[in-house]
Amino acid sequence: MITNTSITIFNGRMDKEERRMKYFPTVIRGVSYQEAKGATIASNGVWGENVNYKIRIPLVGSDIQDKRLYMPCLEYAKLEDGEAPAYWTIKKGDLIVRGEHPGDPMYEDALNVYARENSLDLIHVTEYADNTIGGSLYVRHYRIGGN
Repeated sequence: MITNTSITIFNGRMDKEERRMKYFPTVIRGVSYQEAKGATIASNGVWGENVNYKIRIPLVGSDIQDKRLYMPCLEYAKLEDGEAPAYWTIKKGDLIVRGEHPGDPMYEDALNVYARENSLDLIHVTEYADNTIGGSLYVRHYRIGGN
């Protein structure tokens, strides 16, 4: 596990003119990042790779780009594109890279090229939990799982 590292979460929003997802980046510093790699061999002898990621964003101690506020994904989806850069969210289908990319919004094909050119793993969010209610202030966090 790597602690106190940076990630960039790309929140997907439908571009109504282009009719495809456009991803808005938010850099988050001070997160815990865990990568688990494995391999499987099917009965027909085909080998497959399996990589899972676990990311925890602490409520206290993390640094969110431009002091953006967290907004639940259903509320975030209702925002206009001009309002979206002031917030960030987590939802299934969002994309994450380790490191900082504070650039402009981009489409998935451009994001794939960026990740490949910079030798970054492009993580697809498959699960998340808002663990910011209850418990000590210092154990509250957002948990993200992906592959």
